Amino acid sequence: MDIMYNLPKTLIALYLIHFNLCHGNNWHYSLSSIYELFNLEVEHIIATETYIKNEYKRLEDIRKFIDQRKKQNEKELAESYTESSINAFKTILRIKNDWETLKNKTAQTTAIGEFKDKSVTYDNIVSGLKAIRRLQIIYELDAQDISNWNIDGHPSQPFDVNDCYDMASLCYDNAEYHCAYWWFVEVYDRNKKDGYKLKIDYTTFMKKFAWSSYLVGDVDGAMYILNEHADEINEIHDDMINMRFTVWAGNKVYKRNTADDHDKNFYSYSLQKLDSEKEVSNFKTTCRNTTDFIYPKLKCRYYHGGRKYLMIGPLREEIVSLIPSMKLYHNVLYDNEIKKIKELAKPKLERLSIDTNEDISLRKVASFRKNNNQVFETIHHRLAQISSKPTTNIEDKYVVTNYGIGGHYLPHTKYIDDDHLINRKGQDAIVIIHMDDVPKGGATVLPDVEFCVPSVKGSALVIYNMRSTFGPIEELFEFTQYGSCPIVYGDKWTLTAWLK
Repeated sequence: MDIMYNLPKTLIALYLIHFNLCHGNNWHYSLSSIYELFNLEVEHIIATETYIKNEYKRLEDIRKFIDQRKKQNEKELAESYTESSINAFKTILRIKNDWETLKNKTAQTTAIGEFKDKSVTYDNIVSGLKAIRRLQIIYELDAQDISNWNIDGHPSQPFDVNDCYDMASLCYDNAEYHCAYWWFVEVYDRNKKDGYKLKIDYTTFMKKFAWSSYLVGDVDGAMYILNEHADEINEIHDDMINMRFTVWAGNKVYKRNTADDHDKNFYSYSLQKLDSEKEVSNFKTTCRNTTDFIYPKLKCRYYHGGRKYLMIGPLREEIVSLIPSMKLYHNVLYDNEIKKIKELAKPKLERLSIDTNEDISLRKVASFRKNNNQVFETIHHRLAQISSKPTTNIEDKYVVTNYGIGGHYLPHTKYIDDDHLINRKGQDAIVIIHMDDVPKGGATVLPDVEFCVPSVKGSALVIYNMRSTFGPIEELFEFTQYGSCPIVYGDKWTLTAWLK
């Protein structure tokens, strides 16, 4: 593109070199040279006019592009749009493509280049794909459900053919062939219907699709794909011929499991290793049962704890569990307090050093003390009122957590985060205050005891240390941690505090 824009300048430079060789700089030595100079000026003017015309067109193209992006940006800034994990991923993908387009349309000397280090990377895209794959695993979602993305009445932007191919390739490269097969089916169908074109070589897609079909037992499907392109096979790839023979031989010699019997337990290698200790299995089961979970018929009451402040406006208290003892208080934080906490936290959010495995955690945190802002001082005293403890028994530490695309925290003994440990010595209870409603996913869970609590804005979940209440039974749950289920739809923020 730059070469095209610089072509008029190049032609003019060559023309000047030509006349400099003939005339040097001695244009005034001959009238003939003056006439040649007139001709040169005419060529210069024409070339410059062409250059200006091309520049106007280029700038107009950039203006149209920017106007389109402004409209898209305004749409995606709408809170309800970005709360979908799929939409959030699609936004990252779009911005990456937009920056590449804009970089190609603008001169490299402009300020656009300064944003290079802050732009979306390929690793961000891969991480987003893995997050969506985790949603598929945890909630047992079909590829078709995700690609069309209208789950439980929460619509999102559908996947196009290239998005489906990226998901299929992620599964294929991880040897998750059942996953790959169903995503390749989506690619195949959408490539015929969508207005989008598959960006990769179709033969590459065909090979992967045929091989996945064969490996999951859909031999007839694999043969159909190969026969559909029989004329191309002999001309393009020898390995396609070998694959065709393998599929044919497999069909004749033995019958594999059918694709309809696909094993939903196929999932990423990282999660598969973790699942050997059943922690992932418990996590998946608890998160999947979130929508069907019914609290035991325990007490629900208005609570004031003998405090005058709460006698005026008592809190609604639910006893969620007896072992471990868990209580849920509603309307603990006001909207203006939540807004202030988020404003303070956003510039400080960072990934923890222990969060090295995205299959374990996808979140950022910010830590505060009560003297950092009046809002934390207020919450400090409010927790003392709720817990009937002196303020000295409320730890001077507050952790704000915001979860990412499909964000989650998987409790796991190999990656213990002390802040999530229920039975930590010297600790009486953990208080998890939910600062947002999360319509789908995002529940706070204790997989070891199969309890989950949905994220309801302003509610505070208090989980008591089993050491102080049930004696020897705590040994069975020594390393029990709370976690967070992957978010399908919603933006989850929590504020965590500790009671001594």
